[in-house]
Amino acid sequence: MRPQNAFRILAFSLLLSGCATLFGWDIHAPGVLSQRFYERVEPLDQRIGLYLDPSFSDLISKNKGGRFADPQTYYIGEAYVPLVIEGFQRGFGEFLFLEDEPRREVLAQYGITYAVYIRPRAFTNDVTLKGQKVGFESDTFVFDADLNLLDRFQTTGTSDSKKVFAKRGGPQVNLNGALENNVESIVLHIQDAVRSGRWKKGAA
Repeated sequence: MRPQNAFRILAFSLLLSGCATLFGWDIHAPGVLSQRFYERVEPLDQRIGLYLDPSFSDLISKNKGGRFADPQTYYIGEAYVPLVIEGFQRGFGEFLFLEDEPRREVLAQYGITYAVYIRPRAFTNDVTLKGQKVGFESDTFVFDADLNLLDRFQTTGTSDSKKVFAKRGGPQVNLNGALENNVESIVLHIQDAVRSGRWKKGAA
């Protein structure tokens, strides 16, 4: 077989793989919560408003996780947005997605007790010969109906898989797992604060 033909076949195979490209890996996570999330998170009867930082819409990372690793592009925002929306829908009895920055009039109109604002903080990637560990960090701010700050906390979700690049869809599932764990931690933190009445006591 001529070298040119061999190269064409290899390139075509990579394009059909759905994640590898000629110049590295394009990693698009499914953006859907696993059954594990639904088993661990029970709905709480509370009305919550969620506002996501606009930077999520086109948030990507080119952190390849190691000096000798192949180039990698992680499409974080496109997966995180549907994950966090689904997570809040599951976690709270009444959930409203706010497309604009929260305003007192809007919160009052829809009877929103707590408004949650989430912004991205960092994406980490550690690729070794044995596997890959990715992590996503975020900042979360919680406001009351008068937009007084009640709470601020950082959350990190991680996922650690072995031989991830040897598995079809492995990097995508690994990224999805890290983002899901981030969302789960945020939802559980808010649920715990509501159940304990911590925010009603004025603790920040």
